[in-house]
Amino acid sequence: MAERIEDWIGRERRRIEVLAPGDLARLAAVLDRPEAPLEAPPAWHWACATQTARQSDIGPDGHPRRGGFMPPIEAPRRMFAAGDMRLEAPLAAGVETEWIERIASITEKIGQSGPLTFVEVEQRISQVGKLCVAETQTIVYRPAPTPGEAAPSPVAAPDEADWRATITPDATMLMRFSAATFNAHRIHYDRAYATEVEGYPGLVVHGPLIALSLLEAIPPGRAIARFSFRAARPLFDGAPFEARGKLTGDGADLWARSAEGWLAMTARVGFA
Repeated sequence: MAERIEDWIGRERRRIEVLAPGDLARLAAVLDRPEAPLEAPPAWHWACATQTARQSDIGPDGHPRRGGFMPPIEAPRRMFAAGDMRLEAPLAAGVETEWIERIASITEKIGQSGPLTFVEVEQRISQVGKLCVAETQTIVYRPAPTPGEAAPSPVAAPDEADWRATITPDATMLMRFSAATFNAHRIHYDRAYATEVEGYPGLVVHGPLIALSLLEAIPPGRAIARFSFRAARPLFDGAPFEARGKLTGDGADLWARSAEGWLAMTARVGFA
């Protein structure tokens, strides 16, 4: 009997690895920090002890072939669309670390561009028997683009902000971030694939890179206990974007503003 994608709900994988200082050093270099931290700042675990699929297990888009841990969804385009994490304790470099991942849900919907499949992946990261990070990632699979397909209607980004930083993601930065996170998704470094196969106007800026840029722009001195984000519109190489933020009662609202003034990502942090 053929397996259904629903059969993947509840599937888990677990690994134990030392959180390598070099993982933090590479990401620090991409984010232009003067030195690498000894503890992983919020969301830096995305670059730590990453899954290392063999070359023969890579699919046509650069991601590991589906049907292993991730369900065998046929829609070709993949996007890390949203995340929600709780930060219980800092992750220290040089310490043995346990990663447990679980497929929490699979939902199919109809969107503007056709059928969409949402996969929620729960991740729990622990050191010395203590939970440090609990995260839920939402991965969206979309059909191939059709000729003349209209882009989603843009939404204007808010103007009022307590801080803002400008980031210009060029092809080199995207390649280095792909390397730091061991992400071989071709939309981020293979221009011909991004434009001719997936129908984008340029190289796509990684969702996690935008999210980390929002975190990096927050003025120092505040400990973050919660972080969530949702992608709204893709950004592309060569065009600067702004990481903006505004304080609220117990945290801050964050957002990315494209060069045209459109909202590209929204996020929220809660301070400890």
